[in-house]
Amino acid sequence: MASRAHRLGFLLVVAGGLGLLGGCGDDDADGAGDGAAGQVDGGAVDADGGTMGADGGMTGRCPVGMTDTGSVCMDLHEAPNQVGAVPLVMYTFDEAEAWCGARGKRLCFDDEWTAACAGPGLLAYPYGATRVAGRCNDDKVWRVYAQSRLNGWPSGVSTPAVDSLQALLAAARARGVAAADAATHIEELYQGEAAGLNPMCVGAAGAFDLVGNVEEWTRRRSGGMASFHGALKGRYWAESRTCQSTVTTHGDSFRFYEIGFRCCQPR
Repeated sequence: MASRAHRLGFLLVVAGGLGLLGGCGDDDADGAGDGAAGQVDGGAVDADGGTMGADGGMTGRCPVGMTDTGSVCMDLHEAPNQVGAVPLVMYTFDEAEAWCGARGKRLCFDDEWTAACAGPGLLAYPYGATRVAGRCNDDKVWRVYAQSRLNGWPSGVSTPAVDSLQALLAAARARGVAAADAATHIEELYQGEAAGLNPMCVGAAGAFDLVGNVEEWTRRRSGGMASFHGALKGRYWAESRTCQSTVTTHGDSFRFYEIGFRCCQPR
């Protein structure tokens, strides 16, 4: 397997010049649940006997680019769910739901996400009961952000039409000086890695980068409360948390430079 430094070098090519850049620090409710020891290093046979396709997706029950977790079809990668593309960020819960909806999908429910991450063994990490350094993109050095610069992010650019982070930042830059500065600051902070660069950051369900990379919006199965329907899962590139960890302190209109999402749809 290529070294982590080698894979990071590749990121500079596929990310179109995005810098290797840093994070935030939200409080969360961290369910421990280390579960049984075990490790899954890649492709597998699912509980129903389905087999992994060459792209990591389950054949027969879910569309290409998705994997059958046993209860739902889940995108293999964080949006835009394209191998070689870095994850989208700066989408609110509502905008992320709209992005998935435009593709005939929806945000994953928090319990679907946790089950896909922890697997049948209720593991703390997709690959096992104990964190393994370098397995996922969760060990970058946090960089200080300036909220005043991020506040320049314009409304109306984080839309379903966007299919890459580069396109998103270009759309923001077209909105004026403050918006352009916000986009530049996001580039300075961003340390997400392209889909496919962490092939060992995967569990039995076959979804990649559930831990680390970017934090992911999910929908609360409980329904949440007015303007608080989302739950953030997986944390991001500068902080490792377990599959069971959840952040519920942010409302539906919250966006941040390390928050992304992935989509699900019924089997």
